Amino acid sequence: MNILKIIGIAAGVAAAGIAGLAIMNPTNVAQTAADSKDSALRPRRYQTDLQTFVGETKTLIPTISSYGQDWKFVASETTGNSASLKIEVPVVIFTDDLEIKADFDAEKNEVIVNIYSASRVGNSDFGENRRHILQILGELDKWFVK
Repeated sequence: MNILKIIGIAAGVAAAGIAGLAIMNPTNVAQTAADSKDSALRPRRYQTDLQTFVGETKTLIPTISSYGQDWKFVASETTGNSASLKIEVPVVIFTDDLEIKADFDAEKNEVIVNIYSASRVGNSDFGENRRHILQILGELDKWFVK
């Protein structure tokens, strides 16, 4: 088989893969939801108080990286039994925005976590924002699930 034919086949496979990612991820946003069809994108519950969750998560964020670049903690706001943490996630030459919403359920002594991730540019993210959510949930699970 000659090299041009191999290059042509490889280019075709790559284009098909990219097209498949675009079809499976038609938007540039991902988020957790209680009724998500994707069970991996359902809210998490952690047995901790809100202050501990926020403090530990602020410490955790800069230890996470994508494509060799560290995530950046931007801001947090706590009001009553709720907190919001804003994070910037580098994606090669772009930056995506991720927000963690945490609500404390005093009756169960747990924090309920929902996450929203969005690209700043483009119409399709090829699943990148879903990967961000799965990455942070995996890290939070390591820190808060005993």
